[in-house]
Amino acid sequence: MTVRDIYNAIDAFAPFLAQEKWDNSGLLVGDNRQAVNKVLVTLDISCGALLKAEQEKCDVIVSHHPVIFSPLKSIGSDSIVYELCRQGIAAICCHTPLDVADGGLNDLLADRLCSVLKVEDVAPLMIGEPGRILTLQKALPCAEIASAAKNVLGCTSVRYTGEVSVKRLGICTGSGSSLLEEIEGSCDCLLTGDVKHDRWYKAQELEMGLIDCGHYHTEILMVPYVAEKLRKAHPTLEVVEFVEGDPVSYV
Repeated sequence: MTVRDIYNAIDAFAPFLAQEKWDNSGLLVGDNRQAVNKVLVTLDISCGALLKAEQEKCDVIVSHHPVIFSPLKSIGSDSIVYELCRQGIAAICCHTPLDVADGGLNDLLADRLCSVLKVEDVAPLMIGEPGRILTLQKALPCAEIASAAKNVLGCTSVRYTGEVSVKRLGICTGSGSSLLEEIEGSCDCLLTGDVKHDRWYKAQELEMGLIDCGHYHTEILMVPYVAEKLRKAHPTLEVVEFVEGDPVSYV
């Protein structure tokens, strides 16, 4: 088995051609011809993930977030990219392809929320964009949805604004609050992560609810999903799931 086989398995359920223009998904470190016996799946290629891959003798790390995103002007010996190259560990990242894929991250988040909210319909948030709209069986206060999301996603804390009654809940994994203006009128509230200060005021201006469950908690769902997809595609492949935990501490 080779790195190309792992790449093709991911491409089958999260096509790399679907990535956003600003994204950098695909094989970012390594050689397609490199032999593979063991793969580590993680949300981020962090120092902890790299150490785990080294301990487990993994040949490839598959992550959601790109290990190379902005142009690199140098690669020092203290960088993760340097260590990947030095240890001969390939890196495949499936960022926005997995966000927009059918059955991908936004569907995983929708399924998780449907387990605690009574939902009558799930539809795309916008054509060609990530995200879903959950139409609830009955309208709920924004605070009640935030509390339910906190429990089912395992968040330490959840921020929200809006005393609105929510019948149509928009969701977008990662950082999706830039979509507020575009979904005005089609959603009563947006659940996402990484909400910046000005976005809270924009939600109030639009008279919409806004819920921030954090980037990590809306996307960590990808680890078991991608790992299982790889196991089904290559039954003899050994796949290690690495869930490092929220990198943020709270007081």
